Amino acid sequence: MSEPPKKSKPFPWRCPHCGKKEVEPLATDYETQVKHDGRLYSMLIEKFLIPTCRHCGEKVFSVAEDERICDALRQKLNLLAPDQIRSRIRELGLSQKEVASQLNIAEETLSRWVTGAMIQSKAMDTLLRLYFDIPQVRSSLAVMQQETDFGVPMVRQIENQ
Repeated sequence: MSEPPKKSKPFPWRCPHCGKKEVEPLATDYETQVKHDGRLYSMLIEKFLIPTCRHCGEKVFSVAEDERICDALRQKLNLLAPDQIRSRIRELGLSQKEVASQLNIAEETLSRWVTGAMIQSKAMDTLLRLYFDIPQVRSSLAVMQQETDFGVPMVRQIENQ
């Protein structure tokens, strides 16, 4: 079962729809559709704990519920979770700034993936996995970063093989 939000005011809450103080956590199977990376994904999240008004049935979504939906989407798409990205960067002994630079992305973008504020595309997830798992990818990207013409180092490597 999903965990309740860590920091929230105590229940019951006042319902934004009917105004009654009847909102309590309710575990329910929640169906939703989420658009990500240009595609629409249908998801069923079983036993999803959602604050729900006992009087009118209104579901009250907060940041905590949104985060759990994002976590479920990451799981469905088999994307790296924020803590996995953070720990892999730490394992390499690099800063987020260094990794972002080598991946040719904004440091803020990587920061959003690490904090969970944004979900990386499937293509960027694949690049992250290659970067984390294959030292030659890291080496090639480091060389490419140093060049002004982004494609030159790869051409040189291919020609030298």
